[in-house]
Amino acid sequence: MAKLKSQSQKYIELKEEDYLRLIENTMAIEALKIAGIEKMDIWKAVQHILQNEHIDVLIRPISRKYS
Repeated sequence: MAKLKSQSQKYIELKEEDYLRLIENTMAIEALKIAGIEKMDIWKAVQHILQNEHIDVLIRPISRKYS
């Protein structure tokens, strides 16, 4: 889980397994780009969702039981 240390310090803490999953996902996305996924409709749909903020990326857990 990512935690914002303070408003002045913009670093976050990640568990090792979360960091490794982030690296794996990044590598998978880069491989898909090389394979040409950017020309496919699924890629355009993902970009549309991210650009129009149809999802919220929370920096704090919704419930304290997850922290």
